[in-house]
Amino acid sequence: MTMSDDQRIAALLQSAPVPEPRVDVGRAVRDGRRRRQRRRVGGIAAVTVVAGLGVVAAVQLGGAASRPAPATPALAASPAGTVSTDPGSPVTCEASWLPQPIDGPVAVAYNVDPTGRYIVGDIGTGQEDGRVVLWTDGQAAVLPAGARHAAAVNAGGVVVGTNGDGTGWVYRDGTLRFLATPPGYHAILVHAVNGRGDIVGTASGAGDSHHAVLWSADRPQEYRLVGQSGSAATGITEDGTVVGTMGQLPYRWTPQGTGAALAVPDGYPHASVDSAHGEWAIGMVPGVQKGGAVQMLPVRWNLTTGAVTLLPFPGTTGIAGNGDVLVGDGAPLIVAPDGTSRRLPGRPGVRATEAGTYTANGISDDGLIVVGAVHENQVHRPLVWRCRR
Repeated sequence: MTMSDDQRIAALLQSAPVPEPRVDVGRAVRDGRRRRQRRRVGGIAAVTVVAGLGVVAAVQLGGAASRPAPATPALAASPAGTVSTDPGSPVTCEASWLPQPIDGPVAVAYNVDPTGRYIVGDIGTGQEDGRVVLWTDGQAAVLPAGARHAAAVNAGGVVVGTNGDGTGWVYRDGTLRFLATPPGYHAILVHAVNGRGDIVGTASGAGDSHHAVLWSADRPQEYRLVGQSGSAATGITEDGTVVGTMGQLPYRWTPQGTGAALAVPDGYPHASVDSAHGEWAIGMVPGVQKGGAVQMLPVRWNLTTGAVTLLPFPGTTGIAGNGDVLVGDGAPLIVAPDGTSRRLPGRPGVRATEAGTYTANGISDDGLIVVGAVHENQVHRPLVWRCRR
């Protein structure tokens, strides 16, 4: 939980050549985060579909060291405090605890719906026994035991995720149902759900075979394959635009299924997409090797204009529908498209830099609700930051 996203992904890249026939998807979800998806997929979060589910992003980004990468941009200095650096629109934020309906030393909020009303996370011991928790307007409910490792929640409270055996699921109106696995594939990894109930993820089969898949929350036993074999889906916007990868390229598919590659920053051979909200998407490119590991660098796309920007901030974990980027590790930071930024405060009564290590994993579309956790004294506690202008 305390390892940075870059370190986690580097570790996954190093382990990628030795897939196992089955995998603990929950660990893959969290270790491969862009919430993710997550969870994670997480939650952010997630970018990597790992062993047994097809090493999608690891394969796509493999070989990054085979050609010189451009110089890594200098990390931007981040202003202290909790107020935006833009004097025209000050934003203040306050952290508060999320209630814990069950006991467990590892309680983390992984994702939030676009409106900020619904939050999903896990509570457990940290040994892959976590139960999924859904907070609605601050009130906590534990999902059925058959649901593990939530990836995302939409504005209607629909929660999606992937169990440790590679089974996808959807929780809707108090009922848990399982997603169909396409014939010829043995597992799926669910990443995202939009407000219409469209669910996207990646099906994996023998070897490194994989294919992006679209399901409906209303009809989870039906599905549509997206793109061609070798595709992977990691995000979906409210209008049904799907983002992911095709081969080694970042990709987008229109709601009608037409696909096209997204731009890659000059000098970088590959890129992956973690998630998308509104007209924005976020992902990574492989940078230089340091200490035997590939340094992953965040990038942001404007899906309307096609513009791609290499970001000078490490540890990005999510993007809001307004283009705000969430920098999640240590003392979380929100960076607006114009470059202004603001620090999130620490737990109630304590500055973020004074105690504990903070992770921020998910952000609402307006950039005003952020969810995550604080790690202190060997315990993780879930937090929500609520901001106002």
